Formats: sequence, structure tokens, C-alpha cells
Amino acid sequence: MVSNENEDRKITTNELLANYSHAIQSGLDNGTAYIKSFNVLNETQDTQELLSAAVKLTSFQLDTDFVTFPHKFSDEDIQLVFLERLLTLSGIENELVISNPEHVQKLLCKFSELGDKTFTFSRSSKNPDGFFFGPTMMNRPLFYVNLKAKELMFHGSSLIEYFVVDLEGIKTDEIKSALQVMVKAAQILKESFGFKIDFNVLDSVNGEFYAFASGDLPDSIMDELFVKSAENHFILMSAQNGGASLTLDDKTEVTVYDAGDASRPKWGATIHDQDQKESWLCLLLDYPFIKEWYLRNQKQLEILSNQFIFG
Repeated sequence: MVSNENEDRKITTNELLANYSHAIQSGLDNGTAYIKSFNVLNETQDTQELLSAAVKLTSFQLDTDFVTFPHKFSDEDIQLVFLERLLTLSGIENELVISNPEHVQKLLCKFSELGDKTFTFSRSSKNPDGFFFGPTMMNRPLFYVNLKAKELMFHGSSLIEYFVVDLEGIKTDEIKSALQVMVKAAQILKESFGFKIDFNVLDSVNGEFYAFASGDLPDSIMDELFVKSAENHFILMSAQNGGASLTLDDKTEVTVYDAGDASRPKWGATIHDQDQKESWLCLLLDYPFIKEWYLRNQKQLEILSNQFIFG
């Protein structure tokens, strides 16, 4: 009977040591590749290289079976470093800064206008390449970003809950300044890299239709807006499709109307202003009576975001 030489053959000491050496070297080479991309993330002056490095570093498996690195930045940290460097390279400096650079792992950042309030990224449970950005101490996903898929989506309800409700009492100009940093970042991603952006309640383009969650809108809600407008010396005028139009300061015009039909109503609102700066969120900040009306009827008036991402 012929023995199976491959099964019976034992590895030699020399081969064992060679395999060990190869495994160590492979682990070190993997670390070198990581450092190369990390240095690009930290040092490049080219935004295209910056994005490529961030994509490579996200989900990078740095540790191997034979080489592990006890101190390393998380994928969430990579997103934050990318965001801060993107703003800096685009000429937007010191408006969003990493607040704890002395710590390796779990970086936090601050907006210059919001004091000590910190923000960070957290990974999406639905997509390992997707991350939510929000305040550290609250479950408020302000926006979702996927650098690999080139998409960023703002979450309307969380933005309103945080900046309108949670930060009540802070000066409107300071809140708007922080909001503008996020808008600028999204605009850079759209214009420089072709990202798909959903600005949601931060979209200030004239005529953007903010669809209400309820679809239909009870007369009582429109009646309430009429009363609150009159109490604040503004006149709500009848408009198309049973809707109403409200002219505010600086000729800013808000129109609430049904963009659907009798079988499928689709109530919502549009804003027109000369400089195209007034988004739905800014409207709530600028006019307390509209904010009160919205919050009292939030279930019906909520501006929906992507339900798969934020649901």
C-alpha cells in the first residue's frame, strides 16, 4: 500500500520559521499601507486625494493574526478627520474643529459658535460604509454620509429637534452659523465630487417643495396658522389649491398648498426669498409663531427624510 506523502509529511522547523517571518512581514506591510493612506488623509492638499484616502481607510482591516496595533483611530474618527480637513482645504477654517486631538480613538468636534457642545460620527447599523453625524450626548442623527457611495442626506426631524428645540435660547445667528458649516460641506461634496445630496429642511432654493408627512391637512391646522399670523401682524392670504400664502419680512413668501389631487392629497410648503437663504429650518428659527405652529402639529407637518436610512 502506497502512503499519502502529502498527508504524512510534517513541516520542518525551517519552514515553520519562514512561515512565521512571512506572516509578520505581511502584517507589517499591511500597517505600512495603512500609514501611507493615513498620511495622505492628514497631509494632502488635494481634495480628490483626501476623499480617496478616507474611502481606503474606512473599514481597513489594520490588525492581522500576527501583528496587532493597540492604538488606532476608528472608522468614525476617519470620517471626522476627513470632514475637518475638507473644510480647511476649502478655505473654511476654525468653524468646525476636532476638540480632543490628544486622544487616539473616538474623536469629537465642536462648532465655533456653539461653545462646548461636542459632535461625532457613529456607524450605521444598516450599511458598514455609512455614518451618522450628531451631538455626542443625544440620539440626533443630523445627517448621514457614505463616502464610498458618494451620498449625504440631512435628517429633517433631528435637525429641527436639535437646533430649534434643544438649543432654544441660543442666539439664532450662532445656530445658523453652525448649520451653514454643514451646508457648505455638503455643497463642496456635491460640486467637487458629484455627491448626491438631500438637503431636506436645509434646502433654501426658491420653490423647493417641503412635503408634509400627513399628505392631507385638516382645516383646523390652516385655521391655526391664520390666527397666529394675524396675532403677529401678518396676513395669510388664500392661494392655489385651497392653500394660503404668507408674506413675511423682506418680502419672504411662504405658501402652503396641496400639490396632489382629490384622490391623493399632497400638502406641503414652498419658500421664496430674494437671496434664497431661507430654508424651512431657518424659517422656524426666524419666526417663533411659525415654530409654535409647526411644533404643535409636528405629526402632520413633519418634513420626511429618507425612511430606509433614518427609519
